[in-house]
Amino acid sequence: MGCNGLTSAVIGNSVESIGNNAFRECTSLASVTIGNGVTNIGDFAFYYCSNLKKVVINNNLMTSKTYSSSSSLIGIFGAQVKEYVLGGEVSIIGNYAFYGNSSLTSVTIGNGVTSIGDNAFNNNVKIFVNVGTTSLLALWNAGYTPYEFGHNSVMLSPTYYTLETSTQTTITAKVHNIYTYKDYSFTVNKQPLEGDIFKVENLCPGTEYSNLLQMSLNDVCYYPKGVGICTIGLYPQIESTSKASSITFSGSFDQGDATIEKYMIEANGKKIEVYGKNISSKGKSLTIKGLNPETTYNATISVTVKYGEDNNSKTFSATGSGKTKKLSFTTLQPRVVSPGNVIVAAEANLDEEETNAGFEWRRTDWTDDFASNTGGAYIYEGTMEGYIRNLNTEKLWKVRPYYESNSGKRYYGEWVGLDPTNTSYFEPTVHTYAKIDVQNNTASVKGYAMRGSDNVASQGFKYWKSAAGARAQSGNKVSVPADAKTVEASGQVMTAELTGLDYESSYSYVAFMTTTEGQTFYGEVQSFQTGVDTSGIDSPTTAEEAYEVARYDVKGRRISTPQRGLNILRLSDGSVRKVMVK
Repeated sequence: MGCNGLTSAVIGNSVESIGNNAFRECTSLASVTIGNGVTNIGDFAFYYCSNLKKVVINNNLMTSKTYSSSSSLIGIFGAQVKEYVLGGEVSIIGNYAFYGNSSLTSVTIGNGVTSIGDNAFNNNVKIFVNVGTTSLLALWNAGYTPYEFGHNSVMLSPTYYTLETSTQTTITAKVHNIYTYKDYSFTVNKQPLEGDIFKVENLCPGTEYSNLLQMSLNDVCYYPKGVGICTIGLYPQIESTSKASSITFSGSFDQGDATIEKYMIEANGKKIEVYGKNISSKGKSLTIKGLNPETTYNATISVTVKYGEDNNSKTFSATGSGKTKKLSFTTLQPRVVSPGNVIVAAEANLDEEETNAGFEWRRTDWTDDFASNTGGAYIYEGTMEGYIRNLNTEKLWKVRPYYESNSGKRYYGEWVGLDPTNTSYFEPTVHTYAKIDVQNNTASVKGYAMRGSDNVASQGFKYWKSAAGARAQSGNKVSVPADAKTVEASGQVMTAELTGLDYESSYSYVAFMTTTEGQTFYGEVQSFQTGVDTSGIDSPTTAEEAYEVARYDVKGRRISTPQRGLNILRLSDGSVRKVMVK
């Protein structure tokens, strides 16, 4: 409005609101009297009224000169006001209401203010207010620390901090200054606060919480600030081990009381995902193969948790990297087991399950116009072996190992000369893989058998019941019980199913090869435990003193914690019970 020359203004009782910019930059305005009916004063209503000395809100004001507007916010007062007393019915103090008044030193705010806008006062203004009023909450919400009217004492807001008992899903906190404000209502998650300590559960891990505690009066709320109020995090991280052609990424996270819904490791377009409840990262890893040597690859671990009454989900992730090692090839001297039939070998730091490795061989008199012959190889503990048959014994040959990555790049070892007539006697090479898959009373086993100079009569696995964890040395020193059972298998890499085993029993097994000369050669002795019988299990009544001694999943594998679905419990009195975990 135009206000040049205006020195004073009286706002009558019938006016409810002073509009935005109503007295903006009225530099000659010295005093304003506001009637009892005004509840809101608009934005910038008294902005930069640099000569304004006095603002009064009078409950008994008679109408003199009236200005009105439809605005519902309180505005800015001028620059020279020394003191304001805001009483009457004023409830809202808007943005920048008193901002810019550098000489203003004191403001007393009445009891009914419910909202104070941004930067309503300069930071150097001393604000007085009564305890037990909504005005105090409004000042705290606006970020001010006022003084108690009549006592001149600072009114610090309640604060709280995390105690040592906090976990990934709970916060236990103690509230300070609570007893100073007995007129207010304190609630935690809509429940009344009892005493000065509260505990909140079912929270999200690694999250800062600022609105756990609510302080209110007459529908005006203030949320006391917390100091260090944060649940313990999961802190996921990636670790790696590598060979020249593979990297194994293993993830880890702090295992607390959070409910883990999903665990995933992802790298190079491959991933491993585990779903369930109370998932652990132990033993869960992702191996990517067929990689280029001396190359860095990235991986991501993701851990998803469930929390809150509404079963909210949140995923925490971390990235890491691993680098494949430099490829190391050492070509070993070929072993001619019979004229034209040769075992070739090399030492290599490749992954055992690498399928893109083998040997290349060619006659020494061939030019580059002739393509080399190639054949695959199997790898066991750093040694790759292959078998070349029917070489021309009238020619000399050379051989070298190779590896081809998934990107199509091929790497070679050094050539080694080969005389296919230079026969020697060699024993078979036999190994027993420790990797095994046990399903109830069936086990899948794996072995490695490379023939020597003598022909092979039979090969496969021998297995027998044994003490848990029983092992023996490999080679001819292995002692196999007379009652051991035999299952035959073929191929350089052998696999077999051991069926009809006794439930909940320990077994040992070993790969073997028997030559036509009657000699038997063994690999390493490995052992495993069969699962529980899940068929035809009743749910008998169990004595009260019986307790759980073992737990199994539906495949008969022993588990350490409950898993979603059917759980098989073996109790201390020998009984078995089925339990469905949701």
